[in-house]
Amino acid sequence: MSIPQYTKRRDPRITVGAIVAVIIIAVAGFAIWSWPKHKMYVYTYDSFMAWGDDPSTIDERVFGQFELTHGVDIEIVRLQTDASGIVARLNAEASKPVADVVIGIDNVLVMQEAARAVLEPYNATGVELIDTRLVNALSPDHYLTPFDFGIIAVVYSLADMNTTTHPVLANLTFEALAAPDMASALVTENPHLSSPGLAFMLSQIAAYEKILGKDWTEWWTQVKSKIDVQQGWSEAWSKWDDDPTRHMLVSYGTDPAYSAYYTGSAPNIGVAPFVYNNSSYAWLQVEGVGVVKNGPNPGLARAFVDYCLTLPVQQQIALNQWMFPVSPGVTLPEAFQYALHPEDVTDLNQYLSATEIRANLTQWLDEWDIIMTQ
Repeated sequence: MSIPQYTKRRDPRITVGAIVAVIIIAVAGFAIWSWPKHKMYVYTYDSFMAWGDDPSTIDERVFGQFELTHGVDIEIVRLQTDASGIVARLNAEASKPVADVVIGIDNVLVMQEAARAVLEPYNATGVELIDTRLVNALSPDHYLTPFDFGIIAVVYSLADMNTTTHPVLANLTFEALAAPDMASALVTENPHLSSPGLAFMLSQIAAYEKILGKDWTEWWTQVKSKIDVQQGWSEAWSKWDDDPTRHMLVSYGTDPAYSAYYTGSAPNIGVAPFVYNNSSYAWLQVEGVGVVKNGPNPGLARAFVDYCLTLPVQQQIALNQWMFPVSPGVTLPEAFQYALHPEDVTDLNQYLSATEIRANLTQWLDEWDIIMTQ
């Protein structure tokens, strides 16, 4: 795919640098003439709220009202890692936590003991308004509160393929995706390091083991020499964008909306859920916000979680996170007509219970490693 064919997503590391510079300058000037406010820290991943029109001001626009109301300075700490790395950081600091709140742990990672060990359950004010499907998918015991959600699916460049040139895209199956010409065009992510990559692996396990009654390892054995596995989502997007032989990517069902918004025209990205027995399937990802266990400001942390469910926060999610807001009171931007909506698909999550994932995830990842390195 050549770069001019569609909008390339911005590098969040550049955004983070700009935000940090603004914060340093602002804090330095403020300290000269004003008594410093109490500070609370929120840990999240590097690309949090980094995809909008003005990422350098997003923290003030989203969280400024909370700061005024509570007389506190909020520092959004964007760690140069994904959610797994955030959990590792929280565990390393468990004896003396620095962060009060964490944003970005999803509905697979929270199943693992390492994540639950650093979270304090909290039944947030306003959670009763959130779709119970999201609450139950993420954490029915309230270790996390839903912040945003989206669909993990295969997206493709409409400049290179469509349902006319590749009819299988209209009713995509994992078996069709294993065909040499299709597998050779696919980029995915490492399930050890990337939440979309792990969601894709779990989707494939659910489809093969639960719907088709097949050994899930057969598919990876077929495609291992043809698919391209990148470390994370950003690397996978760049590979897909730059490599003219790679037309498909494991990504988010909102990518067509992102394309339409920034090109001002019909999207040049398509999305293909998996289809079995005339039903469309995909993996539902729910990202949460949670109180850090034994954090320095538990009262403020709980108030912050409540605030994350209010309109000043939720209204910013669609065009800055390119995920769906959990608040039912938010009107989605027009570009979201092109997104794959959760109600358009059946969750593959329902085929793999939390108990089954906890019991088998380590073994599944070990088997994946063996297949991919043989």
